[in-house]
Amino acid sequence: MNKELISKTGLIFSLIFLLFSCKNTAETKLIFNETETIKKNVKEREQGITWTQEIEQERLTEYVPRSSAMFGLEVPYTKELFKITKSMQAAVYPNMEDFGSLNLNNLPPLLKEKINKFCEALSLDKHAGAENYFNRKYIFNYVFFVKELEEGWENNFGQTYPELSEDEKLFTKWTLGEPFIGAEITQIPVRFYTSCGIIDVTLFINSNGNNELYQISINRWKKV
Repeated sequence: MNKELISKTGLIFSLIFLLFSCKNTAETKLIFNETETIKKNVKEREQGITWTQEIEQERLTEYVPRSSAMFGLEVPYTKELFKITKSMQAAVYPNMEDFGSLNLNNLPPLLKEKINKFCEALSLDKHAGAENYFNRKYIFNYVFFVKELEEGWENNFGQTYPELSEDEKLFTKWTLGEPFIGAEITQIPVRFYTSCGIIDVTLFINSNGNNELYQISINRWKKV
């Protein structure tokens, strides 16, 4: 009786083991088949995609040192910020309509000072002292300019040429434009502002070192 029970028990355990073994095998085959199917689908999709070559691929590996960017330590550093550093862009200067650029970088400081003093003298009553900035050989050009200025005032502004008091000035202000500097001649545009309009002129200066004026011409009148 005991032998028969043991034999039956062993048979039951054998059946259970076979059942579980078959189930695990089926599951393993199922997982394996699913994995192979996914791999196959990915490969097929990969083959169906047309890849384009990256633009400026060297930028992806380009080293940009932090020290080259002029930002505070509290500002997060990015390549977008790097593009706008002063070292990456040329300076941009204002440009006035009908006049030109206001870039005075190539205008020597001493010459700039001399021009401003001439403009100051030209603004005084009877243009006191302005003639001293002209080369004596070309002083007649200064005389012609003053005559044209006084006669053109009424023609262009519709007002008589002003008689100035001691505290008054002919020009309220003036602006220097970007100069053209040649081997012998420097040309500098100047815009003079008055209470009734603007006058654009060009100064012609000897570039031989003494920076003397030898010609001044009126280019434009504008009534306001």
